[in-house]
Amino acid sequence: MATIHPSAVIDPKARLADDVVIGPYVVVEGEVEFGSGCAVGPFCRFEGPVRVGEGNRFVSHASIGAPPQDLKFKGDPTRLEIGPGNLFREFVTVHRGTPGGGGVTRLGGHSLYMIGAHVAHDCQVGDQVIFANNGTLAGHVHVGSYATVGALSAVHQFCSVGEYAFIGGGTIATKDVLPFMKTVGSRPARCFGPNSIGLERRGFSEERLRAIKTAWRYLRSPKLTTSEALERIGEELGDAPDAMRLLEFIRASERGVILANG
Repeated sequence: MATIHPSAVIDPKARLADDVVIGPYVVVEGEVEFGSGCAVGPFCRFEGPVRVGEGNRFVSHASIGAPPQDLKFKGDPTRLEIGPGNLFREFVTVHRGTPGGGGVTRLGGHSLYMIGAHVAHDCQVGDQVIFANNGTLAGHVHVGSYATVGALSAVHQFCSVGEYAFIGGGTIATKDVLPFMKTVGSRPARCFGPNSIGLERRGFSEERLRAIKTAWRYLRSPKLTTSEALERIGEELGDAPDAMRLLEFIRASERGVILANG
């Protein structure tokens, strides 16, 4: 049977695995499901429908599954899904989805959400992502796996952040953030090329790094338009999956991407 502090308030609709630990003054409302190995610290609040995967830890004062901050929302039955093995530090907030955004906010697994991080309605976040203190996503943002969102950064609604992207502290991203790259600054944010050290730490080989760097040289070349750079990447780096991922990401972008000139 789950271990529940006497001061906690748990809705009868909630479902807790036998080894879940619920700390003091926790409030669980509605249909909230906790997988095995979850631990919830003091003063956290959950508002279902929420499904929490195995091995998640919530340190304290987190607000998980609150209604979306969307004036069109009328109490529709939307939900939040959280993968396994995440760590949520103090005052993290994650909101449920909206009908217009598919109805589901979805977080992957094995990520770190530091103090004050915010994930708005309908966001889709991959695995092993790091949100530094007060990193913020507006609604409908997609974040690829292994990305880092720096402290006090904000990503505009409907933007995409590519996998392995690094967003520096204080950045305001109003366009899509390229995978594998370092993006820093505000109004405009700028891309400063491949996050070589971070990619090396993730096990990228020299061959993979070389292809990414070559693709970046074409993208920032003053002699090439973006269309010409993409054509060159496709012709010369067609057998390099990471370079092709860059090409596909840029072509699929609806908001435009952040490049060297913002």
